[in-house]
Amino acid sequence: MEYPDLKFIDALKKLPDSRDNRGKRHSQVFMIAVVIMAILSGRSRVSSIHRYIENQIDWLRTITGFHDAKCISRAHLPRMLAKVDWHELNVLIAEFFDDEITQTTKHEWKAVDGKFLKGTPKNVQKQAVIHAVAHDSRIDVAQAKQVGNKSSEITTVREFIKETGLESQNLTLDAHHCYPDTMSPIEAADGTYLIQVKENQPKLLEHCRNLTLQSSIAEIIEHDLGHGRISSYKSNLYKLSLSDIDERWQTSGMRFLVVVNRETIRKSNSKKTQETSYYVSNYKDLGNQDLSVELTKAIRKHWSVESNNWQLDVTFDEDNVRVSDGNQSQILSKLRSFAMNLLRIQKEDTHNFQALIEKFTDIPNSLVLMLRQVSFL
Repeated sequence: MEYPDLKFIDALKKLPDSRDNRGKRHSQVFMIAVVIMAILSGRSRVSSIHRYIENQIDWLRTITGFHDAKCISRAHLPRMLAKVDWHELNVLIAEFFDDEITQTTKHEWKAVDGKFLKGTPKNVQKQAVIHAVAHDSRIDVAQAKQVGNKSSEITTVREFIKETGLESQNLTLDAHHCYPDTMSPIEAADGTYLIQVKENQPKLLEHCRNLTLQSSIAEIIEHDLGHGRISSYKSNLYKLSLSDIDERWQTSGMRFLVVVNRETIRKSNSKKTQETSYYVSNYKDLGNQDLSVELTKAIRKHWSVESNNWQLDVTFDEDNVRVSDGNQSQILSKLRSFAMNLLRIQKEDTHNFQALIEKFTDIPNSLVLMLRQVSFL
């Protein structure tokens, strides 16, 4: 679907509204737009978002063009959020910003990982979100819902990367996804994976450890100083032969093993820690040294998912937001991730999200300028 010269707030009018027409006292479009603005102004809990709307209602009417919008009550706001169609909203956002995101991230590795929404009550089915985050730009390129106490992140991720076309791109995944049924479709789609190997695959891990007794085909040594630590990384690249591994891995396309030895010294007390990690990949191109550099860089940048999750928890307070409905939890999570993406897409420095949010709070017109820059308003 194309949205030529259309603002996102206008595109939201295409979003289905499941409410009975007799009960539509408030615009769904206005509600979604002002909730996003509240989130970008540092509001996280529903009660705080409601106060933002109540306190800024005249200004919000003017800048959104909904001049007759009424203030949504504290009781009604969560009910409206719970009725938003997550899937349709996800599709709408993806379609509207597809060109911007694709052009920015098409050459980047994507890190795929899940995040549990802790604010959902115990009597409500487990809610989690699968994120695919571009390594360099940190843009959240795609998301999927995981719902249900018996649902599995492993199978959800398999379906997710297939449905989104990510299986044909370069992906980093944690050891939770080190299974032939996850790796083989990526290989078949001519995509590339880099997956950590841990104790959940004991025979493969033992084989990886045995490979380190041989000479590596490339080695990289790096040093990093920051956060009160001195870290040294030694990465060794090994060729991996499928004929030496169990039959169930034969269609996985594994070709290389990267072993990372990390030594960290805390400057405050000189305490030293050491860690060895193992990663397998089906990467096909580049010479040995270039490949070692490429895979080592991808390993170091996989933390982009964790970094985004940290921002959602610390800056947007996601873990501490308590909600009474599973879909409401998912919608708020979607809007937080979308708000963070808007900050990534716009051209200002995003090294300090908190500073940007405080700027939007102190100078509301700066928020309007940013939203116009990204074609939201």
